[in-house]
Amino acid sequence: MTETLEGHVVDIACLRKYPRAELAERAREHTTECSLMGHCAESGYALVGDDGRVALLEPHATPRVMAALRESEREAGVRLRARREMRDGEMETVHLEEL
Repeated sequence: MTETLEGHVVDIACLRKYPRAELAERAREHTTECSLMGHCAESGYALVGDDGRVALLEPHATPRVMAALRESEREAGVRLRARREMRDGEMETVHLEEL
């Protein structure tokens, strides 16, 4: 099984603070600097779609997301595509790319 997810990167610590109705807007404005801060990075990451739908990424994806954030030239609103595959009974991010 394979799935592809797309959305703006938000760390889970910040995601929890946002009102549900504002998720998409806040995700577009979320800064790369914030996402890379210690406690934010440690919380893990999610991708928020334009419709506000949230896709949580597994802890294994955190180093890949951090690398993509560091490589991005965007100061806010980094949008990623994640390809995930079933491995050992769990979905695992196998590829990330900035959109």
